[in-house]
Amino acid sequence: MNGVLIIVWLCAAIAVAVFATMIGSIITFRKSRRGYPPTSMSGKATEILWALIPIAIVLVTAIPAVRTIVFAGGGDYR
Repeated sequence: MNGVLIIVWLCAAIAVAVFATMIGSIITFRKSRRGYPPTSMSGKATEILWALIPIAIVLVTAIPAVRTIVFAGGGDYR
């Protein structure tokens, strides 16, 4: 399996996970008995995690792409 196909399947899996989580949250919290969201997780910790996961995904997918562009080019770019 080539690298592009791996990235496509990775993106598809991430999309399915995000949509499943979103739909699950909508179903679970659509009829809240209280007027505020649950406080099971710290808001700051959630925000940090929500920022670090996409950064990690971008780095994991960008590093092989940059290596391919830089080392497989073989040409002189002056």
